[in-house]
Amino acid sequence: MLEYIGFRIATALFAVIPFRVLYLLADAVAFVLSRIVRYRRAVVFRNLEKSFPEKSPKEIAGLAARFYLHLADILLESLKGLSMGEAEIKKRYHYSNPEILDADWEAGKSVILMPAHYGNWEWGVLSLPLPLKHGIVGIYKPLKNPKVEAFAAARRTRFGLQLCPITETRTALDKTWNPPVGFIFMSDQSPSNSRKAHWLTFLHQDTACLQGADIWARKLNMPVYFMDIQRQKRGFYDIRFTCLSDQPATTEVEAITRAYFQQLEMTIRRKPEDWLWSHKRWKKKRTNF
Repeated sequence: MLEYIGFRIATALFAVIPFRVLYLLADAVAFVLSRIVRYRRAVVFRNLEKSFPEKSPKEIAGLAARFYLHLADILLESLKGLSMGEAEIKKRYHYSNPEILDADWEAGKSVILMPAHYGNWEWGVLSLPLPLKHGIVGIYKPLKNPKVEAFAAARRTRFGLQLCPITETRTALDKTWNPPVGFIFMSDQSPSNSRKAHWLTFLHQDTACLQGADIWARKLNMPVYFMDIQRQKRGFYDIRFTCLSDQPATTEVEAITRAYFQQLEMTIRRKPEDWLWSHKRWKKKRTNF
């Protein structure tokens, strides 16, 4: 109950805090995370050093500092996002080419959308139903606290998002959707089962990859799109869709996974600090099995 009350209070406070104050708070949160709590500092530095072996220790430290500022921004922006109105989210989260999916919608084709933990992905999940003709289904892991989960789900679905617990993925994908929908697959996390993972080189490292989107896209012949989220400045983002496969049924096994990580690496190299470096992305090793 205390967790729920605290979450509701935080949401109410951030609903009235203006963005200029939010970013002053974010500066302080970044300092606390980086210098006082030292949140996953060893993980962040190790990930950056292995991903960018060409960079000097000073450059790595600079990237880490900018990452912690980005992480603080995302934490507070996500809380703010629970109360933002449609006009505000449209102003701050701009989709450059949503019309690229129109032909699929007109053909009655559901699609798979593949963002990453880059930029403000939470605002992306929240706002996707606004510019697209497709309905949007988010595959997600529910929060453990049922009261917090119910409140957060109600806020996240207010613009039309439909949430699907990860345990019900198969049922949702096998269902006939009319009109068609877009399924959100976050695919840059470390898979829980290394034996079923696809392995490739990503940011100079042997990387285990989730294959759910690749498997389902080929099975159901769903076109696949990468979501490139670019921060223009604090609190403002531009999103561009890139088609990874328009005929997945004829695509080579694991080709979609490779295309996704190629696109993601290009995105990260443009602006490294905006990816989630605190995630233990490379904890799985081939030698583990």
